[in-house]
Amino acid sequence: MTDRTGGDAVVDGLKRAGVDVVFGIPSVHNLPIYDAIRRDGKIRAITVRHEQGASGAADGYARTTGRLGVFITSTGPGAANAMGGQLEAYVSSSPVLHLTGQIDSRFLDQGRGFIHEVPDQLGMLASLSKAHFCATSTNSIGELVTTAASEAMACRRGPVSLEIPIDLQYAPCSTEPGLVPAVSKAAVGPNEAEVAHAVEIIAGSRRPIVWAGGGVVAAGAVDEVVMLVRRLGAGLLTSPNGRGVLPEDDPMCIGNLSWDPEVRALCREADLLVAIGTRFQGPHTENWKMELPARLVHLDIDPAVPGRNYPVEAAIVADAKVSTKALLDALDGIGAPEVLAEAGWLERVVAVKDSSRKWLRGTLGPQVGLLDGLAPCLHPGTVVVKDSTISAYTWGNRLLPVRRPRTSIQSNSFAIGLGLPQALGAAVGSPEAPVVLLAGDGGFLLAASELATVAQEQLPIVVIVFVDGGYGVIRNIQDRQYGHEDGRIGVDLGRPDFCGLATAFGIRAARVESIGDYVSAVKGALADREPCVVEVDLNAIGPMTVPYVGTVRPPAAN
Repeated sequence: MTDRTGGDAVVDGLKRAGVDVVFGIPSVHNLPIYDAIRRDGKIRAITVRHEQGASGAADGYARTTGRLGVFITSTGPGAANAMGGQLEAYVSSSPVLHLTGQIDSRFLDQGRGFIHEVPDQLGMLASLSKAHFCATSTNSIGELVTTAASEAMACRRGPVSLEIPIDLQYAPCSTEPGLVPAVSKAAVGPNEAEVAHAVEIIAGSRRPIVWAGGGVVAAGAVDEVVMLVRRLGAGLLTSPNGRGVLPEDDPMCIGNLSWDPEVRALCREADLLVAIGTRFQGPHTENWKMELPARLVHLDIDPAVPGRNYPVEAAIVADAKVSTKALLDALDGIGAPEVLAEAGWLERVVAVKDSSRKWLRGTLGPQVGLLDGLAPCLHPGTVVVKDSTISAYTWGNRLLPVRRPRTSIQSNSFAIGLGLPQALGAAVGSPEAPVVLLAGDGGFLLAASELATVAQEQLPIVVIVFVDGGYGVIRNIQDRQYGHEDGRIGVDLGRPDFCGLATAFGIRAARVESIGDYVSAVKGALADREPCVVEVDLNAIGPMTVPYVGTVRPPAAN
């Protein structure tokens, strides 16, 4: 086929949005799009092995690059399969575009049993989308793709879905490529009265803390936030998506340690918290039991966020970059001191930073060697992806140093199994950066088929699988709540041969039972820049001193 079709209009819209790679699986309900990608030759199409792999890869790509991540699925079952990864993108405010087919528009909403037909597919997509669209004519497709891409990238960023009936994909398209330019929405400046009120509060503080979230990174506000932290003389807490705003070896950076008892005590001592681009989600505040300073100034682009989880004294509703710069300018305008914090406050911050890390290290037992062995292997640009597993929860998300934004990815929905797809997307988006995945044996098996994609694309991902023979967190919780071993059900999974699995895909593998062998295996894989699976026997390494049970409690205990 040489005439322009609806599939060509999709490709035109993607190119206008600056897209050069997509993840997905070809299907009878998206073939014209894939055919247009093939004929155009400008967009790389990476075929994954499961649609959740596609949505997870688009999420990982978006998080590491800051660019739009795109994935393509089929109608019905294919779109439904992708929902786990799309949920993660929604929770994490990742700019992701989901392009999915739809059945022939003649049969829509009739329930006649057309292949891949599902009731209200757009409603399903809408539940996990910032915005959702359905093409109703071939000539509207290109503009819809551009609009959807722009919406995904506009703050607050998030996943956007576009479904395109298959007959419209095949139909001739009369619109010319390039007629609809991609639109970027300019950041809206803050309200002057809001800034003045916030600065009045800030100027009176002497024991300040700043809490930076993913909104700081999304807005490109890292430099401004660092300047504010230093101007205030504040300690810096971060959400998981805010890690790397300030290098975690900086004395002012407390990091992602809001669960720590001493950090919470420090927050009670502080007389001010400036929150920037964070939502104070339940897992990081023990479902809002964490006490924050009485005076809270909250900066967020979403007007619904300030005051939702904690009462605020002042709010600035604007992009993190322009609002933080406005605060800095206003502090200069009133002649505020170069450093607002009282003498000794920074020393107190540093003492808590050090003692909280020491306390957490003490819970790890011999497994602290996994942390200490890995950290020197990683240069500041290494992207570390953490699937939901004990090694990630205890030290990967908290103690493993992060020095740059967009180099630390974890599941903010706390789903298991998204790590490998996210690492895949990160490796595609940042080909010069080493990528390391920390995964548990239970979660890894949810997406192990994507090893085929890693091998096919020769992505130099170092996959570290921590093997304890089951769903370790849930097993520990069952032991605590229902009695050791006798209270277990569904959590012991056996010990598959992960090295054999990797080898079957043509991927190098090593099984290790000591810290020394673990370090050697990881170092060698990173040096060789090739895919590798390192299988770590946690039983051989030894148990943690304090079994990890997370922060979730039965409702009566909350």
